[in-house]
Amino acid sequence: MVRSSELHSADCDSALPADHTARLAHKLARADALAAERGLALTTLRRQVYTLIAQSERPVGAYDLIAALEPQRGRVPPTTVYRALDFLVEHGFVHRIESKNAFFACCLMGEPHQSQFLMCDACGDTVEIPGHGLAAQLSRSAPAHGFEVHHQVVELRGLCAACKHGHA
Repeated sequence: MVRSSELHSADCDSALPADHTARLAHKLARADALAAERGLALTTLRRQVYTLIAQSERPVGAYDLIAALEPQRGRVPPTTVYRALDFLVEHGFVHRIESKNAFFACCLMGEPHQSQFLMCDACGDTVEIPGHGLAAQLSRSAPAHGFEVHHQVVELRGLCAACKHGHA
């Protein structure tokens, strides 16, 4: 059995193959390995939801997922999809992108980490960049203001290289 820790590196961008189909297969293999390692039930619905999120380069909203699932499963109640999303977030398969109320596949699945997200305002492409240093710095700054941090999300918005140079 392949362990999930053997399938990724600390560099999220270079950890995956360039080909979209190979990237998706790599992400799905990581998800299956992590679920097996942890004894988690990656049900058919959870795997379908994860697959839809993992194949996107952009955060995906719950209602977009519901619409995408309909041809495969018929009408799926929103609460059912939200339960699958809660599972995927809780176990580190995906991140919730707060500002968009959407979900994005985690590039360091199975490893505790803090991430920042680079989100293109023009095309919507999103990249996860792990940043333990920045997360630690922000967490250390908060107590000076009498603030206790419970959850941290850093989202940076702007233009990706392709959009900046007009190639999107």
